[in-house]
Amino acid sequence: MNNSSLPTIAILGAGPVGLEAALYARYLGYPVQIYERSDVAAHVRRWGHVGMFTPFQMNSSPLGLAAITAQYPERSAAPPDTLMTGKQWIDNYLQPLADTDLLRGKIHCHTEVIAISRIGGLKTDTPGNPSRAEQPFRILFKDAEGKPQSSNAEIVIDTTGVFANPNWLGPGGAPACGEIELRDQICYEIPDPLDQDQGLYRDKHTLVVGGGYSAATTITALAELQTQFPQTRITWVTRQPVSTGSNGPLQEIPNDPLEQRSRLTQAANQLTT
Repeated sequence: MNNSSLPTIAILGAGPVGLEAALYARYLGYPVQIYERSDVAAHVRRWGHVGMFTPFQMNSSPLGLAAITAQYPERSAAPPDTLMTGKQWIDNYLQPLADTDLLRGKIHCHTEVIAISRIGGLKTDTPGNPSRAEQPFRILFKDAEGKPQSSNAEIVIDTTGVFANPNWLGPGGAPACGEIELRDQICYEIPDPLDQDQGLYRDKHTLVVGGGYSAATTITALAELQTQFPQTRITWVTRQPVSTGSNGPLQEIPNDPLEQRSRLTQAANQLTT
């Protein structure tokens, strides 16, 4: 139940962090509204085919599990050491969490926040003055029907994340020459070359840019595709040169507690030798 004496919290984004933040706020009695321009866990859905190397116990919270159990007593939680894909995470935790009584009705999907301002003044008024914090926020948004609406909140938490804002390919993270013009032809996410995106990658030459685990996931998937379609070619480019004595672009973590991450690192590095 909301405590009317507590400030209203507006949360931007109904992803994993937004849901957990809203859950804890609701548990403490705060009035909460969540604004999501797409669907619950929309970004996770976009890499739903990818397996995580962190176990379920690291991707759930005790309060979240308790809320789901209270809402669905017949539902059994996944074992703590379960390794899930993004889609399995949604089905087993994120969506059930969003459907609990604590959060149901508080999540506004297909709602795009346009602007956030302080009601009592312009951004240039009394900068740095503590009195600004006494003025509530005004949130301007378009609802699911595309109609402009506004609401007020004393606290705003931005959990929209960075998934939709990947690094550009050029030096220092700026666009490379011609990248803006060709951005519709560049995949900035982890593709699914073994299934849904197979037609885009089989028997083609793919350039993968990046030195992290997303690149490693893509490289290993393309390598598996290559075993099925030998004409498939792969070039892997990283920003940093491979250091002398290393086993490849990815630095291996000694005694890595996440076995799946260690396997991914070794598999990707072996493809460069």
